[in-house]
Amino acid sequence: MQFTNSIFRRMGTLLCLSLVSVSGLAVQSNAAAALMLAQATPVASPRDCREERQIAQETLLNAAIDQAEQSLNSGQLDHAALLLVRTLQNIQAMENSPAKVNLLERLVGSVNENSAHTGILKRLVQTVPTEKPQPAIAVLAAAVETTQSLSSGYSASKTRTFLALADYYTGLGQPGQNRQALAEALSASMSIHGAEFQTMAFSAIAAAYIQVDQVETAVPLLAQALESTKAFPAEPYRQAVALEQIASLYAQTGQPDLALQALRMIPMPNHPSNAILSVVGGYGEAGQVDRALEVAQTIQPNTQKAVAQAVLAGRLTTQQPQQAARIYAQAVALATAGEDADSTLARVAQHYVEAGGLVVAAGGTIQTIKDPFVKAPALGAIALLHAKAGEEDHADLRLDQVLEALAAIPEDSNRNSVRQQLIDQAAQSGRYDYALRIAQTIQPGDEAPFERVNVLTLLAEQAIAQNRYDAALQLTEQIPPSFVSWRDRLFPQIASGFVQAGDFDRALAIAQQDNLSFSLRPRSLAAMAAQLAQLGQSEQAAALFNQATQFANEITDAYTRVEVLGAIAQAHLTAGQPEPATQLLNQAITAAQSIEDVSSRSLSLRTVAEQLIFANHYQAALQVAQAIPEALEQLHKLNDVIEKALAAGDLATVLTVLDQLEDPAVKTRWLVAAADRHIYLGRPEAAADVLNQAFQTTRTIPGEESQTVVIRSGEDPLSFDDNADRGSFLGAIALRYTQIGQRSEAEQVVQALESSALRQQVIQEMNCYR
Repeated sequence: MQFTNSIFRRMGTLLCLSLVSVSGLAVQSNAAAALMLAQATPVASPRDCREERQIAQETLLNAAIDQAEQSLNSGQLDHAALLLVRTLQNIQAMENSPAKVNLLERLVGSVNENSAHTGILKRLVQTVPTEKPQPAIAVLAAAVETTQSLSSGYSASKTRTFLALADYYTGLGQPGQNRQALAEALSASMSIHGAEFQTMAFSAIAAAYIQVDQVETAVPLLAQALESTKAFPAEPYRQAVALEQIASLYAQTGQPDLALQALRMIPMPNHPSNAILSVVGGYGEAGQVDRALEVAQTIQPNTQKAVAQAVLAGRLTTQQPQQAARIYAQAVALATAGEDADSTLARVAQHYVEAGGLVVAAGGTIQTIKDPFVKAPALGAIALLHAKAGEEDHADLRLDQVLEALAAIPEDSNRNSVRQQLIDQAAQSGRYDYALRIAQTIQPGDEAPFERVNVLTLLAEQAIAQNRYDAALQLTEQIPPSFVSWRDRLFPQIASGFVQAGDFDRALAIAQQDNLSFSLRPRSLAAMAAQLAQLGQSEQAAALFNQATQFANEITDAYTRVEVLGAIAQAHLTAGQPEPATQLLNQAITAAQSIEDVSSRSLSLRTVAEQLIFANHYQAALQVAQAIPEALEQLHKLNDVIEKALAAGDLATVLTVLDQLEDPAVKTRWLVAAADRHIYLGRPEAAADVLNQAFQTTRTIPGEESQTVVIRSGEDPLSFDDNADRGSFLGAIALRYTQIGQRSEAEQVVQALESSALRQQVIQEMNCYR
C-alpha cells in the first residue's frame, strides 16, 4: 500500500461488497453496495471535506434506495418501508441542492412526465395490501416532510413531487391527504419562474383537481395556465402542445367555449387537434347542437371532421336519436368519400360508440370496410362491446365475422399482428373465452411470438393475475401435455388461486392430475398445505404435507428428490413450521449424499439453498449451504446468504453465518458491512459492538499491513493496492467509530496501525467527521 490519497478511496471500496472469493476480494453489486460505503478520502481543506462527505452521502442514499427496491422485490414491505423512511429523513437533512432534489425525485418517481422510471414509492403504493397500507402511508408521510424542506428555488420539482404524492394518496384511498398534497403543490407552484414552467405546473395541478372532482378549483388554474402561454418563448410547437392540453382540460370541466378559445390561440393554423373533438362533443352534451355543427364544419381535414361529427352523434344518441342518426350518416358519408376510407370509417365508428352511439349502427359501418386488416380489429372491439352489454348472441355473431376477416388477411405477418391485437383486446376486457377462440386459429408452424403455446401461456398468466382461475385453467388445459414445463409453471399458480378463493376441491383436483410431472405433484400439494395452514385449516394442511412428503420419498432420482424435499421444507417455513422444515432439509442433505458426483451433489444443494434465499428463509439456507461439499461453492453460497440477509436487515443470521467463516479478511469485510447497516438505521451501540468484533478479527489478518495485488508482471506490469489488507480494514473501522462519535475507540484502532504515514492520513480523514 502506497501512502497516497488513494488509500482512503480504497477503504471506500470496502463498503461496496458482495460475493467474496476465497482470496477475500469482493465483486461489487447493487445489493451489497447499500449502506457499505467508505467515507474515507484524504482531506486537504474544509472544502474537500464537504465535497467528500457529500459524495459519500449521495452514494450511500442511492445505495439505500437500491436495497429498498430489493426488499420490495422479495416481498419484505415493512423492511423496504423502514429503509425508505430512514432515507427520506437523511435526504431531508441535506442542504438544498440539485443532489437533494435528484434523490427525492428518484425515490418518489416524480422525475418528469416523459421518464420511463417508476419510483420505488409508487411501486410500494401499488404493492401494499388494501387492508394493510401502513408501510406505504408511513413512507408517504416522510416524503411529504422531505418535499416541504425544499426551498423555493426548486419549486418546479417541489410541485411535481407533491402532485405525485397526491396521486399516491388517492391510490390508497386517502382523500384528506390527497387534498393536503394538492394544496402544497399549488402553493409551491406560485414560486415557479418562467412562463412555460408555470403553464406546465398550473395545467398539471388543474388536471389533478379534475381527477378528484374538484372542478371549481381547477378552472381558475386553467385560466392562469392560459395566461402564461402568452409569454411563451418563440416555440410555436411547444406552445401548441400546451394550449391543446389546456383546451382538453377545459372540455373536461364542461367549458367548451373556453376550450375553443384556447385552441384558437394556437399559433399554427393547421395544427392537428384531438381536443377539438371534446369541444364538439361538449357543445352537443350542453344542448348547443348548432354551435357544435358550426365548429365541426371548421375542422380540417375532412377525416377529422367526420370523426368530430361522429362524436357529436354519439353524444346526442340518447336525447335526440333522430338528429344523432342523421349526423352519424353524414359522418359515414364524409369518411367514405375521402382518402383512406377504411381507416377513417373505423375511427368514425369507434369514436361514435365511445361517445354513446349505438353499437349495432357502428357494427354496420365496420361491415362496409373492405380491408380485412382494418376490419378485423374494429369488429373485435364491437364484439366486446356487445359482450359487455350482455348481448352474447350479437357478440358471438361479430366474433365469427372477426375470425372470417382475420383469415382473409393475405400476409402472414399482418395476420399474426392483427391476431395478437385481437387477443390482447379480449384479454384486457376479461373475455378469455374469446381470446382462446382467436388463439386457436394459430396453426402449427406460425412464427413466434404467435405460436399457440406461448400465446396460451401468456393469456393464462394474465388470467391468473386478474384472479380469473377458471379461465386460466381452461387456457392451460389447451396446452398439449408434451409441453411439460409450460403446464408445470401454470398449474401450481392456478391451484394456489383456487385455495385462496376457498375452492379447495378444485385446487386438489389440479394437484392430483395424472398428467402432472412426478416432481410437480408433491410441490403443489405442499404449496397448498402451506396456504391452508395460513388460513387456519391445520388438519387439512397436515394431511397434504404428509401426502407431499410421501410422494417425495417415492422419487427414485436422488437429484430430484433433494429439490422436492427442499421445496416441501420451504412450504413448511412459509406456514410457520420450522421444526418439520429442519427435518426435511436434513433428509434432503442425506439424500444428496447418495449423488456420487461431487459437483452434482453441490449443485443439488446449491439449488435448494438458492430457493430458500429467494424466499427469505436465511437460517434454513445456511443449514443447506453448510452441507455443500465443494469449499468454493460453499463459500459462494454462504456469502450469498450473508448478502441477502444483510439486505433484508436480518443481522442475527449474518452474525451466525460469520461464525462459520474462517478467512479473517472475508469475515471482517462483512462485519464492517453489518456495522454500516446499524449506523445507517441509527443504532450506534449495536454498530459499536460489531465494530469491536471487526477490530479483533482484523488484527488476525496475516501478511503485511499494506499489500499489492499483482495481475501481471514483466514489461507491461499491472497491479493495484489490496483493499482487503489489514491496514485498509483498520482505517475503515476507525472512520466508522468516528462517525458514531466514539473518538477514543477510533484512536485505539489507529494505534494498531504499524505505519506512521497511514496513521496520519487516517487521523486527517477522521477530522472530517468530527
